Amino acid sequence: FWLKLSSAQARRHWRAYALREIPLCRARAAMGGQGSSQGSLREGADIAVDAKLPEKPSLLGAQEQSKVVRLERDDAKGEGEADANFRPLPASSTADSSLADFGVEGDEDDENKPPRVENRLSDVQVEILRDAKRRWTAKHEEADRQHRAAELQELLAQTRASLHVEPTSSMPSNRYGTDARLPPFDLERHVPVLALINPFSGGMAGSDILSLARKSPYYQSTFFNIIDVVKDQRRGGLLDLFRIELCQARDQAKAMGRRPRIISGGGDGTASFTIFMIFAALRADDTRADEGLRDSGNGFIWSDEELAQSFPALAQMPLGSANDFGHALGWGDKYPGDIESSGCLGSRQSALTALQTWVEAVIDPSTSVANFDVFGFMPAEGASACDFKLCELTGRRGRDPKVVVDGKPQLLMKEAGTPVPLFCCLYFSAGLAAYMVARFQMNRRKTPLLNKLEYGRQGAGILTESVPAQLGTGLEGVQIRCGDKHYFPPHSEDGSGGEKYREVGFLNINWQAGIANGSDRAPICGRACSTREPAKFNDGKIDMYRLKLRSVVKNPGFRIQTDKHDDGMTMTFSGGRGKGIFFQWDGEARFAFSPTGEPFQLNVQKILNLPVVLGPRYDPRVTGDPHNGREAFFGFEGATPERRAAVRERIVRGIRGELNRELNASREEMIAAGLQCQEVS
Repeated sequence: FWLKLSSAQARRHWRAYALREIPLCRARAAMGGQGSSQGSLREGADIAVDAKLPEKPSLLGAQEQSKVVRLERDDAKGEGEADANFRPLPASSTADSSLADFGVEGDEDDENKPPRVENRLSDVQVEILRDAKRRWTAKHEEADRQHRAAELQELLAQTRASLHVEPTSSMPSNRYGTDARLPPFDLERHVPVLALINPFSGGMAGSDILSLARKSPYYQSTFFNIIDVVKDQRRGGLLDLFRIELCQARDQAKAMGRRPRIISGGGDGTASFTIFMIFAALRADDTRADEGLRDSGNGFIWSDEELAQSFPALAQMPLGSANDFGHALGWGDKYPGDIESSGCLGSRQSALTALQTWVEAVIDPSTSVANFDVFGFMPAEGASACDFKLCELTGRRGRDPKVVVDGKPQLLMKEAGTPVPLFCCLYFSAGLAAYMVARFQMNRRKTPLLNKLEYGRQGAGILTESVPAQLGTGLEGVQIRCGDKHYFPPHSEDGSGGEKYREVGFLNINWQAGIANGSDRAPICGRACSTREPAKFNDGKIDMYRLKLRSVVKNPGFRIQTDKHDDGMTMTFSGGRGKGIFFQWDGEARFAFSPTGEPFQLNVQKILNLPVVLGPRYDPRVTGDPHNGREAFFGFEGATPERRAAVRERIVRGIRGELNRELNASREEMIAAGLQCQEVS
């Protein structure tokens, strides 16, 4: 058994067992009349017989008895000490107890040279050695488990200590006060809550809130910097700590008959990022099964039943620029305590009171929880992967990022970063607004007000500048189907007429860019005064829209005309080589193209039902009745079990990082497609 073990340590321990067990084997065989030599010591043999023969220590030579005593004494000292002090004892080949009589020979002074087996042993002798191997393996596996467990606890203790350290901030002082605290948390009454907060959002308001949490009991262990969690996914790191707190919140909430809650603090895109990180924390890893990461059968450590009952309900803290998600769910369109920016007397206390009131509403068990539709990017029906590639806009900051190549204005592209399109919670669009978001991402400002002004500057630039070679004037080459129904371009099955439109997409929440909302399509005479059904976030439908430049006048204003569809949407783009289209989801923009110039498809469908927490400012006039007649639950969505399984597999692939390789284009692919690429420094 030891002949093919590569570890020198393992060979030393096996030599120890050989010195002890083989003489005992001879003694037992002699007393039991077992003289057969038909068995052989061979790798892979499996005998489940427990040989029990009388032991006669007196049959052992004095030298072998001494060896057995010394080896047992080494075992009693513990593996670490025995391994450090172990030295094989020399054995005389002429003694009666010589191992040579049993065919085991070797250089006892050479610890790295295993003994050689020349003579065959009896079946009983083989079984005794196998039993020794099993006991030795089990002993060392248990020691290894204990060592790994102690090591993990030490790493977690270090990570927890670093979590409690107050974060540094470039701001002169905390806008909520240096001695401020979050509201007291009553373990017997309040709903368990965690938070994933972007410290840079809200003009660094996220950092100030995390600073308060570090000084507040309960919250100091449950409020996390989402950027740090993403970066620290090592064993014993912040993601492990977040997982532990998530599981504890599940157990505490279950004992109360509640569902735990999680605060997503940041811009609108932080919501889908928070969902992603929850799945990342719950991803199974069978290499760490003994540390609580065993697969429950669905790719996660929680079963489908546990996910349905305990997946945390999401509350959106508005720390971004538009804050469409926070506004739609009733949590406000500005971060808690924004009144401090007015510079009024006593504003810090007012800001702290607003923040404490906001957090109290989240942990209050009487706060409503509703269902929420989450859409996602999936391969086309029957395909295992998407047929397009993604890149990001780059270039110089400012009003116009284009460069001139061969006398023509061109867009400069770079390899796309994270996130890749997977979850879509709020809205989707292709065309003008997506191009504007892509340009804004290069010119992001420090405050929400400056960011809104930057959006306007980029939009004005797009309308007044020349069109780059990679884009069309409108949406030529774009066709959209919703299920088996043709939607875009309207009144044209052959795809003509798209150049008249500047944008197409859908709403899931009834609020976009802080100014626009949707209602069911109606005749011109009834648009201004009629009551129309708004876009709803839990009816299982997408509210499609299409816009021309003059639509603002026809609608009128920013009340978009929408068309409800049940089966998601599939957008096909046929632009040829060197062409592509900008699209945005939840405020993140990418440029999609085909490396070969062939037509490609973006397929979006409902993939999750997510529980969300409704804030005290929820307005039914905006999105209608939030309760759709079903108790709030979590679940994977799809018309058939196969489609639900495909959704689950897609999410697992996403948190493994496989979608990055599938969707993000390399520099070589961009060049092959005829795109202008950023120079590699």
